[in-house]
Amino acid sequence: MRSAIDGGMAPMDMFTRDPWGRSGTWPEAGALGLIGLDLPLYGTHEGPLPDAEEPVRWNAWLSRVLGGDAVRFGDRIGSHLWLFADMSGIETARSLVDLEGLARKLRERLLADSDELLGVRAGFHHRADRGYGAAVVAGPASRPFQHRLYEAFLMAASKLSGWGRTEKETQAGLEMERILREGDIRSAYQPIFHLRGGHLYGYEALTRCPKGSLFDGPLALFRFADREGYSFALDRLARETAIRSCPLLGPKQKIFINVNSGIMKDPHFVSGQTRQWLAARGLQPGQVVLELTERDSIDDFEEAKQMLDHYRSQGYEIAIDDAGAGYSSLQAIVELKPDYIKLDKSLVQNADRDEMKLQMLRTFVRFSKRMRIRTVAEGIETPEELQLVRKMGIDFGQGFLIGRPSEHPILAFPAGIGLG
Repeated sequence: MRSAIDGGMAPMDMFTRDPWGRSGTWPEAGALGLIGLDLPLYGTHEGPLPDAEEPVRWNAWLSRVLGGDAVRFGDRIGSHLWLFADMSGIETARSLVDLEGLARKLRERLLADSDELLGVRAGFHHRADRGYGAAVVAGPASRPFQHRLYEAFLMAASKLSGWGRTEKETQAGLEMERILREGDIRSAYQPIFHLRGGHLYGYEALTRCPKGSLFDGPLALFRFADREGYSFALDRLARETAIRSCPLLGPKQKIFINVNSGIMKDPHFVSGQTRQWLAARGLQPGQVVLELTERDSIDDFEEAKQMLDHYRSQGYEIAIDDAGAGYSSLQAIVELKPDYIKLDKSLVQNADRDEMKLQMLRTFVRFSKRMRIRTVAEGIETPEELQLVRKMGIDFGQGFLIGRPSEHPILAFPAGIGLG
């Protein structure tokens, strides 16, 4: 094993061989990118694989994650993984932006796949860095290519080490890694009731931050995860926590779980990890409703439909969350044909006194009944709102009036709130 970057040794041997095996012919400058990733809990000790086997393992993982060979293994130097990216065909002005996005995505997947690749469960070596760095090989053709490549390495290494990050960002990153390493989040469950008979239909699982966390709530936690490349790992932890702590359900009751649309590209979900958690809790996939959130917009609806068909074939049901709150949720309803539409609280609250909201709700209800999609009214906070959504024919309801989120939620419709 060679010394780490911090040891000051230059990994020049990494730059003498083309990782695509093209007889030493590298992509032209500007068409080659260099990515560095911090390896969780890898430290500077020997990894689980002999040096000769590492390219095979990492290249197989890269091909699976990216669906091709545009990114190849370069070297592992201490606690850092170095990769080469062929940027051919990408405009020079966009190449660094695209490369940064690719590096962030790979760091996110590396965190999510740490158990498979490194033999650790979402563990992290405490470092005050962002976990990834990227640079495009640039400079005049008159300068030796190896020199330009090494300068790109130094640039990527400076980003990998987190130069320029604020103290607040550094502390937030360390807190995120602690939460993931220790599994330090909780789930609260908000009851969802049938609006006709008043009996319990199920619960929505809601993530809660640990007490004293630097994050002021779950929204801030998930936004930081999306921005910094932790979203796969955090979504997986939230899903596992929601299932393992789920209240006991009857055979026809449901657990609604919020998921990022990026889950559709998470091989661990496809491979059945969620089914194992469900089985351990005595639940079936048919008792799970996946609520697609707007945290991560869907770029390819055809791909999304194929993946959702895969989940439906296993028994899972699909809900579009926050319907009526934005254009993306309306488009998702049309394209994905969900089993449930969850009507956003911004439409429900005060709808008994707002004609515009009332008509919007009626439109959703008529559409849903025609399409045989079940509806859930969110954010019910007054008896007037409850009576309105019930009389409109909305199937289910949730809100503070009929049940607050709790780790030990109520099991029956609260007394004194009539459904008549």
